Amino acid sequence: MSEPLGPQARIAEAIGPAMVTGLHGAVLRDSEGERHIAAWVNWIAEVVAVQVVQPIADERDAFADRVDTLSDVAKRNKEGRRDALRDVSRLEARVAELEAEVTLLRAAAVADPEA
Repeated sequence: MSEPLGPQARIAEAIGPAMVTGLHGAVLRDSEGERHIAAWVNWIAEVVAVQVVQPIADERDAFADRVDTLSDVAKRNKEGRRDALRDVSRLEARVAELEAEVTLLRAAAVADPEA
């Protein structure tokens, strides 16, 4: 199994054969040469953008989306934990009230066993 190509190798593999063919017989001096060179520079820039930059940008955007999603989940979990702690506190207070009421009822029952 071959190793994955790095960015430079991918670019060279993508543009190398076309550059050799495209430059065959090209005039590279004066205004005609400037036109050929400008066309090649534009073509190379496009290949680099499509082959290297865009995949990196796509990966970065996907990573940012995952970070945003995880941040939202963490925020909701934090809010849920805060709500749960508030409920626990409220329920503990209610249990204490009910235990106090049971203690009073037992004390009343002991004091007046016929009631």
